[in-house]
Amino acid sequence: NVYVTGLPPDITKDEFVEVMSKCGIVMRDLQTEEPKIKLYKDKEGNLKGDGLCCYLKRESVELALKLLDEKEIRGYKLHVEVAQFQLKGEYDASKKKKKCKDYKKKLSQQQKLLDWRPEKKEGSVRLRHERVIIIRNMFHPKDFEEDPLVLNEIREDLRTECEKFGQVKKVIIFDRHPDGVASVSFKESEESDVCKQALNGRWFGGRQLSVETWDGVTDYQIEETSREREERLKGWQEFLGDPDQERPKKLPDNDSSESGPQAAKTDLTSQDNGATEAAEGEGGGRGGGGDHHKGAGEDVTASTDSSATGSDEEAET
Repeated sequence: NVYVTGLPPDITKDEFVEVMSKCGIVMRDLQTEEPKIKLYKDKEGNLKGDGLCCYLKRESVELALKLLDEKEIRGYKLHVEVAQFQLKGEYDASKKKKKCKDYKKKLSQQQKLLDWRPEKKEGSVRLRHERVIIIRNMFHPKDFEEDPLVLNEIREDLRTECEKFGQVKKVIIFDRHPDGVASVSFKESEESDVCKQALNGRWFGGRQLSVETWDGVTDYQIEETSREREERLKGWQEFLGDPDQERPKKLPDNDSSESGPQAAKTDLTSQDNGATEAAEGEGGGRGGGGDHHKGAGEDVTASTDSSATGSDEEAET
């Protein structure tokens, strides 16, 4: 709210609204739909030359202080300041205006006046794939070789940035694509249009982005070869650290002083037990090692297959 003094005594509400609208959108009363302005009058009903204006955005107040203060209208110099309200008398809750039933809806409609997204064309139906944008030059596949966790960081950064333009349903990082491709799916096509306009040509991590609407046909997923998979698993082992090595097996003592059938029986039993323990050790080692590689493989798949980890709903690309 701004308080204005020095107004011409014959100023009308429409003229006052026109002057104040130069600094922003004047808020409208949610019940009467009239602009929220007030021209003060004396006891006789004559204008006193001061008024009140309520803006839709707080930034408009600062703009009015800079542009309208000391401005002249038909020879009258205006003075603009931030409005300050004081309670006169005791508070009476019965005099407080009740909010209308569709208060939030009407307030939202006013706030949409500040929205710069493209208007929907009447009679036109947007295709589903138009909700998806394709972003190129986000990264290079080699970026994930030293630290695979960078993929998750890029995905979260991209989601955070895109959520400024609408509701993001899914973010996919095609980490093996040589063009550094990522896709973002929005709930509405208009939201993807705004995001495309805002991000196209911008810089991200030292790279200039190229953004376009998905054509609904191109598949950017690149399958990895067996050799690439082996190298990826090897890289993950190095990244996670070497697994525990197997303990050396204890060989039977051949220098035993026992002799005869009892000694032979003892040696045979000792060898059988040693063989059994060795078999169990090898089985446990192979089983444990197998589980370890399997777990690493699962982690690798979860981290690099962005179409699985990044999915919020059914895949659209």
